[in-house]
Amino acid sequence: MTVGALGIGPLIAGCLAQWVTQPLTVSYLVFVVLGAVALAGLWAAPETGAPAPRAAAPGAAAPGAAAESQPTGPRRKVRLPVPAAAGTLAAFSANGLFAGLSGLFLATTLHQPSHALSGAALFGVFASGVASQLATTRLRASQVLAVGTISMLAGLVLLVVSVRLSAPSLALFLIGGALIGAGSGAVFKGTTGIVLEASPPESRVAMTSDLLIALYVGLSVPVIGAGVALDLGASAPDTVLGFAILVGLGVAVSGWALLGRRGPQVRT
Repeated sequence: MTVGALGIGPLIAGCLAQWVTQPLTVSYLVFVVLGAVALAGLWAAPETGAPAPRAAAPGAAAPGAAAESQPTGPRRKVRLPVPAAAGTLAAFSANGLFAGLSGLFLATTLHQPSHALSGAALFGVFASGVASQLATTRLRASQVLAVGTISMLAGLVLLVVSVRLSAPSLALFLIGGALIGAGSGAVFKGTTGIVLEASPPESRVAMTSDLLIALYVGLSVPVIGAGVALDLGASAPDTVLGFAILVGLGVAVSGWALLGRRGPQVRT
């Protein structure tokens, strides 16, 4: 759902920029209203944390104290596997690349300056990620990762081709973005399933948090890198080609490394 929410923002912003007379003011008003709704939901949400145990009276043994006093041994610190972090970062780097350059390509290369279309294109990318996660509920984590990797590579190829044709294709551009979004959603789901299955229960929250950090880093890095490349004189198609090669290699190598890890297979 987090990925889907990332697509709703650009869609709303694009529609406001296209059809509202004061888009900046209205956008901030919408943001304030949504923030108030989020605060109300947070206030109404039940507390899930366990209450702290009460201290026992002096000289009185707490129930189960004998069992708790026995040594349990040091906890084994589990780190997020490098291929899992690299695969998640690379997959969402493709999303970040599309998000950072789609408006430029639509307005210049594809001659489609519509703000609403730009927002809808980004919505399609992230919505496809949600759809791929929902459509793969019956597959094992390794199968979801494999499907996501193939979808990512196909989407990157279509994206590069769409902007390098003598007559750039809007349809290929949008389809490529949708395949990239679907692939990144599946890669993240498959990677999460593989990592959590191999992690002890007490480490699964930390593993999920680390994967989300890698996700958001992946979304932000390509925007900066693409801006630097364009500022140094690289053309937009060449920038996309270079990043697509790097992202494709990252996703393929990371996926191969994760799929090669032995362990029980779980359905996601």
